Amino acid sequence: MMKQDIKAEEKFMGQNAWFSIFMGVTLLIISVYPMLNKASAPLLILGVAAFFGSFFMFVVRGGFTRKMKYHLTYKDEYLNTIDTIAYKHVVLALLFSMGAVYLSSDSFALHISHSMMATFYLAIMCLVYGISILWQNRD
Repeated sequence: MMKQDIKAEEKFMGQNAWFSIFMGVTLLIISVYPMLNKASAPLLILGVAAFFGSFFMFVVRGGFTRKMKYHLTYKDEYLNTIDTIAYKHVVLALLFSMGAVYLSSDSFALHISHSMMATFYLAIMCLVYGISILWQNRD
């Protein structure tokens, strides 16, 4: 594999990590805000706009074209290992957060919908994936 291809994959991995962190924060705000305030419709519209705005910014900045395909694995073995470890961190964080929610569910079960919890779990997964990649790739 050429050094230029490795640099391009490293750049893509960094952009993917920052995109994941941004989307995790956006989803976390969307999932937690309705518990704090009953007027959640404007925030949901703002969250959806932030989601699409960040997605299109990521697509434009990442330089995607119609011919480019997204591959699930990286060609470089080191980057592929980082990605695999990040997914393991995501699974552990998801299990831990589900267990914590289960143990503390008696106090707030009546005020939370299933869509809020699904958005919360997606936010946790996005945040942990992005932070794990940045932490492992900090050299």
